[in-house]
Amino acid sequence: MNLYEELRDALKNEIQKHDLSGKNISVRCKALSATEAIGNPEHDDYPIIKGKEVMVEAVFEGAKGQAFADEFENADYFVDDLLKINLSSNKRRASFISGLNAVFRYLDLCDKTIHCKDAEPKLCANNLPEVIGSRNNVFLVGYQPRFLETLASQYNVRVVDLDRDNIGSEISGVVIEPPEMTPDAIKWSDLIFATGSTIVNGTITNLLNQDRPVLFFGVTIAAAASILNLKTYCHCGH
Repeated sequence: MNLYEELRDALKNEIQKHDLSGKNISVRCKALSATEAIGNPEHDDYPIIKGKEVMVEAVFEGAKGQAFADEFENADYFVDDLLKINLSSNKRRASFISGLNAVFRYLDLCDKTIHCKDAEPKLCANNLPEVIGSRNNVFLVGYQPRFLETLASQYNVRVVDLDRDNIGSEISGVVIEPPEMTPDAIKWSDLIFATGSTIVNGTITNLLNQDRPVLFFGVTIAAAASILNLKTYCHCGH
């Protein structure tokens, strides 16, 4: 069974368990503006502010689930539709993952499905050393500016990112590498610290079942982490 089938099966079980199937309950997916998603942080270098990402939000019975993605659709799904949605594209996976987060949040099966705002991303980054601990080599999957600043000040860091505009740039003293360097960086690392949006773009499969600990960050992976028993970090999520 592949990862997405496992997520679907878990959702199907909860729909049946809580008698949600067939009811006129919709999951509405839409992209938030940068201000809606992250507020007005002190810095303007976050990918969502630069227009490189969008935050997709699904609402299920008032419960909100969010997911970062590089593409999106504005769509309404009945909860049963999530069991049949074609997951071959990032925009459909974004709808599925945000919908999964919303349903699981409604059922109180996960928390922190809504992104932090304003000063909170900086607070989240400042707390990182308490979680990373005494490790030496940290592999950051997905450029997150505040995280990189904090990590680079205390650890040896390598970063891979999908944004071609970032690749080759030196930020906080670290050169951003292309995704092709992932296997080499994994071997080098003591810890893989990866964005939860890898569950949307499909690259998460490159990070699992490695002989290195993996810690996923952010709201995108909230429900999936609960289902797949993955370790997460989201200090200021709501």
